[in-house]
Amino acid sequence: IKGSATGGTHKALRAAVIVASVAMPLQFFAGDLHGLNTLEHQPAKVAAMEGIWDTQKGAPLTLFGIPDEAAGTTHYAIQIPKLASLILAHDLNAEIQGINDFPGAHPPVAPVFWSFRVMVGVGTLMLGVAWTTAWMLWRRRRETAPDKTALPRPMLYVLAGMTFSGWVATLAGWYVTEIGRQPFVVYGHLRTADVATSLPSPMIAATLTAYLIVYGLLLITYVGVLKYMAENPVKHAPEAPRGAELGKAGV
Repeated sequence: IKGSATGGTHKALRAAVIVASVAMPLQFFAGDLHGLNTLEHQPAKVAAMEGIWDTQKGAPLTLFGIPDEAAGTTHYAIQIPKLASLILAHDLNAEIQGINDFPGAHPPVAPVFWSFRVMVGVGTLMLGVAWTTAWMLWRRRRETAPDKTALPRPMLYVLAGMTFSGWVATLAGWYVTEIGRQPFVVYGHLRTADVATSLPSPMIAATLTAYLIVYGLLLITYVGVLKYMAENPVKHAPEAPRGAELGKAGV
């Protein structure tokens, strides 16, 4: 962004964009396979993810809405007819079980519903940015010097803003997995309440606080290193030593 990057930096950027452009579609494909597995083995989780309350064929995909567990409905729902059945079961008229089929055995709906949308939304944004960047690099490849970037400054700011997008999507997906499994540890067999720890609350709080402090320090260190590298770029790569300076064997 500041115009101080070296040729190696531009190569690293191109490599990252290429990898992201290929890896993101594969990630969506893996997610589709995982969704089929989850629908078969953890249908209550899928119902909460999609905000489907009553079992129905040709279930609509809810793009946005506010789930109300007390009322058993999703307010202000914006839906696409039958698309949930198509995505989840690869059949427009497939039957999808609703949350009401699992009284006392389904996860809290709102956290799973919103976490799933954050995961998919951020993942889709990552795919769009990766493909757009790859297209821009390919389009301007012939008119750009090897040590210069083919990307306009606004696009570089977009890429900088996406720095933690993978972390956000991963964390949201982890929330979907762990909260969506409730109230079970082993789905359908062992409830969380049956394996809850007997340790006193202060001990658990102290352990969690220690974890947060350690990971917070790691995050601060990581951001600090990135900031230092951005403010103190390598202007010129060191020259490779000559063969004569490496000994008689030249190695």
